[in-house]
Amino acid sequence: MPQNQEYEMQRGFLVGAVGGVAVMAAVGGVVTFLLAGKDVQHTTIDTYSRALYVKVDGRPAVARTILQARIEGWYHPLPWVGKDIDEVSCPAHLKAVAGATETCTARAGSERVSIPVRVIKVEGDPATPRVTWKFER
Repeated sequence: MPQNQEYEMQRGFLVGAVGGVAVMAAVGGVVTFLLAGKDVQHTTIDTYSRALYVKVDGRPAVARTILQARIEGWYHPLPWVGKDIDEVSCPAHLKAVAGATETCTARAGSERVSIPVRVIKVEGDPATPRVTWKFER
């Protein structure tokens, strides 16, 4: 095989390989973007369930154990994006009042990270509301 033809074949292979890697990276980026868009970082609970019902200052609140479990389960649903966390700890229950905030913490490797939590909507009977809250990554 002539030298030029062999060079062209190697060059074609290299261009194809680089192009293939670029296409795979683009597809991976699009898939990650689409999955992250579906990654709902909020949750709605009905506080009238005995397991979820607590009171703070005489008002319904989301139990901190529920906050901790939901954050740990939802914080890192895409293994190739973000931090993997454990040991989530919330210092208090989250009041069932729109705009109420709390800051939970978690361990990510050897460091502690802060996770702000905020109630975004409260619906229904004030004594047994339906609470929608979200956390920030």
